[in-house]
Amino acid sequence: MHLADHIRPLLRDHDCVIIPDFGGLVADAVPARVQANRHAVSPPARLVAFNQALTRNDGLLVDALAQHLGVPAAQAREALRTAVAGLQHDLDATSRTELPGIGVFRRAAGRGLSFEYTGTDTLLPAAYGLPELAARPVRAAARTGARAPQALPAPRLHPARPTRRRVFSYAAIGLVAGLLVSANYLFALHSGYMPVAWQSRLPLWADARPATPGPQQAGLARQTWNPVPVATAPVATAPTEEDPSLMAEANELASTPANPVLAPAAKTVAKPATITKTATPVAKPTAAIAKPAARGATKAAPAAAVFSPTINAPTGRYYIVGGSFRTLAAAQVQRQVLAKLGHRSRVVLPRFSGHKIKVSIDDYADKRTAEREAQRMRTQTHLGKDLWVLAN
Repeated sequence: MHLADHIRPLLRDHDCVIIPDFGGLVADAVPARVQANRHAVSPPARLVAFNQALTRNDGLLVDALAQHLGVPAAQAREALRTAVAGLQHDLDATSRTELPGIGVFRRAAGRGLSFEYTGTDTLLPAAYGLPELAARPVRAAARTGARAPQALPAPRLHPARPTRRRVFSYAAIGLVAGLLVSANYLFALHSGYMPVAWQSRLPLWADARPATPGPQQAGLARQTWNPVPVATAPVATAPTEEDPSLMAEANELASTPANPVLAPAAKTVAKPATITKTATPVAKPTAAIAKPAARGATKAAPAAAVFSPTINAPTGRYYIVGGSFRTLAAAQVQRQVLAKLGHRSRVVLPRFSGHKIKVSIDDYADKRTAEREAQRMRTQTHLGKDLWVLAN
């Protein structure tokens, strides 16, 4: 019985079979593969390779020989040495030897042993019964069959419009759209529908139009956030050369005070002076002390009159504007309403003829504080959201 007959069954069950002092046969599973030159598809299989470095005896082949021959392990080992010696003798004599059903060994000068697998047995149990399939290419005529090619309808081409005509059409559409937008803008501007926040950004010629009666725009407040209302008295300002008619009208309107609260304040200041005369038995010292107090009270009264409700010149302050009006009377009415609610409201007269008159809610010395307070006031629904800061 040849040595290859004992190795083939071992290759079905094991991945590696070592021939002592010769080399090892390694079985590796490969998937199904396409052979393009043969137009065939091969089933999965196990291919056998040779590794000359695997020469250590692992006892697998010796145990198989002892079991099949029915001899002791020492006698089987001796029979294996004899078979290996025969393989080496064939390689030395002809540089070629063969294990039938497994492969052919060849020796090349300077390259060692080369192995060529020639086995035809299926070494992969899962591939039993799978034949090699023929995959012949399909011709184009057989693929389409006997169907006649259908003629595609010819596309209908529309004649191209002249470039000049197309440009004129687009220009006419843009011109009509521009005219519509300009008409809407002028209508809103002359009808007083322009938002208050936009009015400060309009050019001078946009506001230079005759004053016509129309709806007033103002953010009327229903309540105040200042805890203590400041009582102020209107002070008439002298007319300037810029717009004497507006200043004269402002002085006439300011001559009728809305909140006359200064007279009671003067009476309350004078009462402590009379009390001090009867509080102590010595009259002379108390009279000497009460007189400076009365003088201080009389001097403090003009300090409250410094507040001017009408601004007609640059002040270097920043005003939070709550409304713009075309007439001074409407602006004064709005200022008096805000003053009753406790705001330091002022009427800011325009520097140029034709501009609207602004009514401020409050004013501050720096822009950052004014913008912060304006942002806080916008959150209050009673003052409106169209507040903006005017630098005068």
